[in-house]
Amino acid sequence: MQQVKRSISNKKICYIAGILILVTLWQVFSLWIGQDTMVFPGPVSTLRHAFYLLSRAYTYKCILATMLRMLTGFLISLILGLLLGIPAGNDERISLLLQPFIVALRAVPTASLVYLFIVLAGFRKAPVYLVILIGFPIIYEGVKTGIANIDKALIHAAWLDGASFLKENTRVRLPLALPYIFSAAASAFSLSFKIEIMAEVITGASDAGLGSAILGVRSSDPTNMVPVFAYSVIAVALMIFIDHISSRIREKTSSLGL
Repeated sequence: MQQVKRSISNKKICYIAGILILVTLWQVFSLWIGQDTMVFPGPVSTLRHAFYLLSRAYTYKCILATMLRMLTGFLISLILGLLLGIPAGNDERISLLLQPFIVALRAVPTASLVYLFIVLAGFRKAPVYLVILIGFPIIYEGVKTGIANIDKALIHAAWLDGASFLKENTRVRLPLALPYIFSAAASAFSLSFKIEIMAEVITGASDAGLGSAILGVRSSDPTNMVPVFAYSVIAVALMIFIDHISSRIREKTSSLGL
């Protein structure tokens, strides 16, 4: 027990040391470039402005708008991943049929998809569609792999009990595949947040959002990067929080046997 506590303590110390090294390098790089130009502001001025932004209601409006759009895209990608991943995991022929589409989605440059969706869906909906197409392949692969890797003996036992295709999947395959599905969904969730902010910056949508806010302050005063860095720090803090939750989910699913 003491060895486990010591291991956890060492991990925390290493993590904190990594943060301190990062902040130190940030400060050194800022001073080397020249902080007076505000091209690369240091951590102190950035954090000060970040706290100022967090005192404004508009910042929380931006956070909420970004999260809602991201969650919309993520939930749709989760539903699509389940609807297509389950039959693909059950039948290798379906998996092979869908494989070219999955490979194409993974290979197409993200920036190209943004401009495509701007034309097809408009500036407001483009980020949502991008989150769907980025998150869907990850979830699909997790669902398909989880369904396909279940012990065949359990499937045969379900068949002997007279289980239908629906019961076989809802009562046997899906519950046993949950560790794979949770792990894939956690990875897709973390990535979706990054993609959403990037898409907001590229599309320049007028709606509130962290990406839109970054683009707005950048356009109003291109010589002052402090607000851009401050909004980015807020986004990074949210990303760390989301990633922490995702990591906890992965740890729990690993303990289930993944």
